[in-house]
Amino acid sequence: MKTKLSCVLGIAILLICTKLNAQSEQFTDFNLDKKEITSGDFITLDTESILEDFRTQLENRLELSEKFNEQVSPNDIVFAMQMLGVGAGLGLGEDETLWCLQAAYYYRLKLFQRSALYGSLGIDYNGASIGDQTQNLFGFQLGLMMFQTISALNEVRLIYGLLGGYGFGSEKFNGFTTDITRINVALVAGFQLMLAARWSLAIQTNIVAHNRWTYKPESGGEFKNDFTNFFFNKNNLLTLSLIFHLKKRQ
Repeated sequence: MKTKLSCVLGIAILLICTKLNAQSEQFTDFNLDKKEITSGDFITLDTESILEDFRTQLENRLELSEKFNEQVSPNDIVFAMQMLGVGAGLGLGEDETLWCLQAAYYYRLKLFQRSALYGSLGIDYNGASIGDQTQNLFGFQLGLMMFQTISALNEVRLIYGLLGGYGFGSEKFNGFTTDITRINVALVAGFQLMLAARWSLAIQTNIVAHNRWTYKPESGGEFKNDFTNFFFNKNNLLTLSLIFHLKKRQ
């Protein structure tokens, strides 16, 4: 029994040794120190093509970003270099009615971060009726107006500034005609609302205005009248204007 068991164990040990020897020869043939590794052993990536695509996408994004910023730039929409406004005004009192038609040209003098200073040159035609008395005046206006952005999207801005004017015309009362001239200086304020990229609507009135009237009746002679109107006085007109932006910001 022992002899048979010894023979079996011997045969098993011989088989194991033979197997280990064969594996050792395989490892010997595959010498890592002498094995040549070629580029074919790896997957080749076209890195230049990937980088070029990335650069193209980045440039396109930057270009689109710049075009978007240019399109929605508040300076292009709100602070145009030149503007033209046309409008009308109305004032009502206990026994009088005031009205006016006006047009003005605006030129940008100075640009700030969220505001712009404009010089304005305008013409106006004013009328008034007080009972049986009527007035008609044709005039010119010069102004310095500040336009200040007051909304996050720049579609609303505050208007304020100084406006001076000279007018001439006539006054009729009880069949008599009197030549009149008017010089006025006013502190004005209002708001402007952007309707489109190049159109806006503005509303403004005098906060305080000083007037000097000169009267020359048909009968001869001359006399003057100086007075000051404040915001709540009935002699101040409330005007509404449509403003067109002639040129974009430069």
